[in-house]
Amino acid sequence: MAQNMLAVPGRRAGDFWIFWTGQTISQIGSALTSTALPLLVFKLSGSALDLGLASAATWVPYPLFGLFIGAWVDRVNRKGLMIGLDICRAVVLAVLPLLALLGHLPIWWIYLVTFINSTLTIGFQSATTAAIPSMVTQDGLVKANGRMQASAPFATIIGPFLAALLLAVTSLQAVLWCDALTFVVSAISLALVKTSFNAVAPQARPKTSLRRDILDGLRYVLAQPVVRTLALFSAGKSGRGCPVPADRLLRQTGVSCQRCPGRPVLHRCRNWSGNLYALGRHTA
Repeated sequence: MAQNMLAVPGRRAGDFWIFWTGQTISQIGSALTSTALPLLVFKLSGSALDLGLASAATWVPYPLFGLFIGAWVDRVNRKGLMIGLDICRAVVLAVLPLLALLGHLPIWWIYLVTFINSTLTIGFQSATTAAIPSMVTQDGLVKANGRMQASAPFATIIGPFLAALLLAVTSLQAVLWCDALTFVVSAISLALVKTSFNAVAPQARPKTSLRRDILDGLRYVLAQPVVRTLALFSAGKSGRGCPVPADRLLRQTGVSCQRCPGRPVLHRCRNWSGNLYALGRHTA
């Protein structure tokens, strides 16, 4: 019964593996940039203040846009959106090595590129959260979430190591080019996935306002002690990633999606706003 609730027309057994491989490669690329970008900032300015501003440009978009973007993502074709966001992130990131190649890279360009890239990433992460259940049955959802969550620490470990190897033989700009390329790989992997990432077609979705979706999500969080605590805990980590295993959350809350019975409300949280906007999408 539970599997039938999650059945998605056109689902292929290998789609999740294509998706997971592409996202793992992309996360490794992002780890390369996380290592190289602070070095580039310090190389250009030698200022600890500039390093702090570059870090702030990464995390400020989450509280500013997280709730709005998360509610909006449910209204569009998620796969098309994710492919577009990957291409946009590749183009945006490629601006930095291109400017360096031209010999003109003001420090404010790094702030701008970091801010835009982080904003685009919010949309991608939100769509990813909702896409995973479309590619696997409910029985395989916990394993799928576990594999996705395992990719992040793996990338965090291998990324800096690869960045160090690249820096030993190339340049900071080459590391950024590599990250831009991983976004292209991610986009190609998404294009190869045949499964729809929308269990309900956007046009068939009940007409509600973004404001209502966001408020419904906030009310739900405030009404659920465990989820509320998780959201506050994640917020206390200053917007850093905080994956929450779906099986652990469901054991404590016993909650399923009001719109899609049998489907977990919160499949995967990657940041403090994710605790809110994922719920905002699924409880509207």
